[in-house]
Amino acid sequence: MSCKNLLLILFAFIFLVFTKPAEAGFGISPPYVSNDNLARGSVYEKKITLVRGNPDEDLKAELTVNVPGANDWITINRGLEFILPKGEKQVPIIVRVQVPKDAPLGDYKGNIRIKTSSLEALQKGTVSIALGAQIDVDLKVTNAKIFDFIVRGFRFLSSEEGFVKWIFHFPTKITAEIQLENLGNINCKPTKVSLEVYDENKTHLIKELNAQKMTTVKPFETDSLKAIFLSDLKAGTYYIHYKIYKNQEIAQGGEGDLHLSIVPHGTILGYQGATIFDLPFSEKLIILALIVTVLTISGFGLLKSLKKISREK
Repeated sequence: MSCKNLLLILFAFIFLVFTKPAEAGFGISPPYVSNDNLARGSVYEKKITLVRGNPDEDLKAELTVNVPGANDWITINRGLEFILPKGEKQVPIIVRVQVPKDAPLGDYKGNIRIKTSSLEALQKGTVSIALGAQIDVDLKVTNAKIFDFIVRGFRFLSSEEGFVKWIFHFPTKITAEIQLENLGNINCKPTKVSLEVYDENKTHLIKELNAQKMTTVKPFETDSLKAIFLSDLKAGTYYIHYKIYKNQEIAQGGEGDLHLSIVPHGTILGYQGATIFDLPFSEKLIILALIVTVLTISGFGLLKSLKKISREK
């Protein structure tokens, strides 16, 4: 064997003994943070997953943010230095972008670099091969108001039948919970939510209902909102075809079929049904008239008492 071959073998032996082998693969998914609809004062979060093939040791991860003009806007939920634990192939991080209220309009591009190194090698002072990856950042701050969303889910919460109290008819209150992904930069809710109510076997249409109240979802968040429907439906089981609108069209994921069960009044412990504010307009007028009458009588009584006291003096 030649001296040259012996030297190569010796070098390879020394390299294997005194260096730590790199992890079998390291990557990130997705490898970007991108949003071109950011409004001043808005907050945007993106989940990035760090992935490695053979997590047989703890790794130290170091992140460097380089987005000119927007470095101070960007934070990582785990900080800029953290440990990738042994045994975990996937470690999620949340990149949070908080746009100042006075941020200049325009584009902000750069990256977040991730470098990993063997924690064991660092502690022992031996050499290790560092692995890294890059998250591309592409942000745009605009003064345009963006209204856009996707429906991710729909379900009915428990419902009780309406009831009569004194002379007033409190309606049946139906609450739907809508899982909505807000893609825009303003608080968002559907333009309209409608229900086609059929009998349990869907043999005939009983009535159509539109949501009278809705909560909202914050910009760039996926969260649940509530849609409230008021009706005179009795206790029973119904077949429902729902439609959720974005402007004049049905939103993506915004149409489907469900069964709705309404139980008799007083069945659900602690149930919050319709209130005085949900009464029909005509019955609200009756209550208003009663309040005015009581105040008027009380006013006359107080005035009469004051006159009597004045005469006695």
